[in-house]
Amino acid sequence: MILSGRRSSYLLLCLLSGSVIASNAHAGSLDDAVRAAMFEHPSVSAAKSDVDIAEQQRREEYSGYFPELSVSSSAGRIYGDNATSRGLSVTRGAGYSWLGEGSASVSQMIFDGRETPSRVNAADARITAADNALADIRESLALRAAQTYINLVRAKKGLTMIEEHNKIVTDYLGRISDMVDEGASDEAELQQARDIKIILEGIKTDFEGQVATAEAQYVEVTGKSPDDVLAEPPSRLDVLPKDAAQAIGAAKAEHPAIEAAKLASKAASYDVTAEQGTLYPDVTGELSYLKSDKDDVIGGELVDGRALVRMNWNFATGGEQLARIKKTRYAHEQSRSRIAEMERQIERDIRMAYSELETSGRQVKLLKERMALNEKLFGTYQSQFEAAQVNLLQLMQSHNQLFNTKLEAINGEYRNLGAQYAVLAGMGRLQKSLNLAAGPSANAGPVNGAH
Repeated sequence: MILSGRRSSYLLLCLLSGSVIASNAHAGSLDDAVRAAMFEHPSVSAAKSDVDIAEQQRREEYSGYFPELSVSSSAGRIYGDNATSRGLSVTRGAGYSWLGEGSASVSQMIFDGRETPSRVNAADARITAADNALADIRESLALRAAQTYINLVRAKKGLTMIEEHNKIVTDYLGRISDMVDEGASDEAELQQARDIKIILEGIKTDFEGQVATAEAQYVEVTGKSPDDVLAEPPSRLDVLPKDAAQAIGAAKAEHPAIEAAKLASKAASYDVTAEQGTLYPDVTGELSYLKSDKDDVIGGELVDGRALVRMNWNFATGGEQLARIKKTRYAHEQSRSRIAEMERQIERDIRMAYSELETSGRQVKLLKERMALNEKLFGTYQSQFEAAQVNLLQLMQSHNQLFNTKLEAINGEYRNLGAQYAVLAGMGRLQKSLNLAAGPSANAGPVNGAH
């Protein structure tokens, strides 16, 4: 069936409108924010470059196992004045000649005091350390994104509550103003009602600033603007360890920052072994071939082929090698201290996160109890107002007190939620808990592999 142009245009417009409505109906989620931060933030690209650099360093060090090839050639005209030319019938005992010369050699490392294997092992450890450093950066970004998202949801929800309550306060204010005009209330009550309205406007202004700040932080960490509708962030209480001690034990066993520090220390220990290898002689095998062709007036042809084992033993009498060995030992000791330092920092972060979690949890419980009391109090005031036992201002004040309690309870709940995510990030498990963990670099080589 063929549709008319007008009808087909109408149907096309309906389809396009439906697609626009569907796209606008999509609600942003915490997972979306965390995923964008973990994979698109510039600091992740920089950390990936560190992994690439470490991989190329390993490739550079590994090339020490392979033979080196050297080829050279030269051609031109030479002037000679030597014992050969002086024995010839030439002017002033000198002569000119054309020259063609070429050489090729192959040398293979046989023994270098384990310098090459140690440098390769150190490079392997640094690749894995860079991978763990990348995972740690992603963990930090995941926490920033999660907390920014939670804060944005909290501020937007609070602002919506304030705007809705502002309509109620405005209605109260209008009713009291009418009562003053009718002589049923005095000016003092109206001024008190206006004070409530002004305070609420100040709270609204503060929350508008909080929303703007949270949106700016969201754009920085995710690289995109937040959706108009944001899904409620999920609770993580079900995946949290029962106490800080258990969380600290898990973090010390698997936190990527600690693993990166341990691998950096391992690489430093290999550096010490590599520098110690410079005290031993280097033994190499060598194959070479040289051919030189000159005119007979200078010296004729030369062919030189060799197969030999060469030993070089260099020792710096000024103490250069010994100083480098001591320097790498100090670097190794420093890296071991960094492990202990990192463990203490992570333990501190976890204890602080658990303290915040427990404190905010107790506060939420108290705020909910207070909110329940204020709901009962407001209900009582409503009954008393209908019985003419309290005036409209007192009812307004009770209603406003109930609203403030609800707003404080909402802030407390989101504070507690942020603490839950902080605990997981302190353990290095936030990515895994959200099923967003990125695997290690596929090109990472073995740390202790034999070569």
